[in-house]
Amino acid sequence: MSAAASRIPTQSMEIAKVKEHIGAIVTGIDLAHPIDVATQKKLYDAAVENVVLVIRGQEHLSPGQLQAAGEIFGELMEDQNRRYLVDGFPLISVLDNRHKDSKGQTAKVGANATWHTDHTNQELPPKFTMLYAVAVPDKGGATSVCNARAAYEALPDDMKLKIAGAKTENTLISSARMKTGNPDVVKAQLEAKKSPTVHPLVRTHPETGTKAVWFHKGKTETVTGMSPEETQDFLQDLTDKITQPQFCYAHEYEKGDLLIIDDRASLHKAGFDYDHSQHRRLYRMLVRGDRPY
Repeated sequence: MSAAASRIPTQSMEIAKVKEHIGAIVTGIDLAHPIDVATQKKLYDAAVENVVLVIRGQEHLSPGQLQAAGEIFGELMEDQNRRYLVDGFPLISVLDNRHKDSKGQTAKVGANATWHTDHTNQELPPKFTMLYAVAVPDKGGATSVCNARAAYEALPDDMKLKIAGAKTENTLISSARMKTGNPDVVKAQLEAKKSPTVHPLVRTHPETGTKAVWFHKGKTETVTGMSPEETQDFLQDLTDKITQPQFCYAHEYEKGDLLIIDDRASLHKAGFDYDHSQHRRLYRMLVRGDRPY
């Protein structure tokens, strides 16, 4: 055994499934210490298998230790919203219910209350989204995740046929959402003048080969053969079909929870059903992904 390996403390990690189709909780591990390669692989594989993984009891992590933990799952990428970042750590963004937008209104930065997957307007959207609970309300404020892989498999054959080969055109914010979107995001969209990014509506997971419904309704301008208005109605109907209770898990945070979502096989949303006089602060990290296909 090398000297470096001998300094890695022994940890008794346990992984417990939450539901049949989604979710697992990890205990008995301290991410403040180096994690051996075998344990790193177990964590990675558990995130892929269960779509969402929660590592509990990490409330003592420094930003540097948190970033090192995130890098277990791959190369970190910048969040496209650069307004709120942890000082000295540009790859860790901050979601906080006490942030204000340019008009002095509470800014739900990165906290989307509708089902979506992250950064679909980018050529290489993230493969994992990680959320670390720094401050949490007494109750509520859950992050809900849907196993879009299992949900796709359960769709009727006629619906699978309808969406097979369909493409989405993705922007920072769709024209249908412009009037109600965050004014800072809308301003950035108008200034960018970037051509839409085209992705498949049903994507194939590059590691498992499974298929999943995959989209961000608020960033989708059109689905193949549909107008923007038809697109929004269609995606809402599709969302209703796939976000059935058996495929979804709503995680209510404890301080120190690190939640990892496999974005390639899921949709997720933020919950705002909590006392907003209480502080809710999450750190977010994104792992660079591949071109969806």
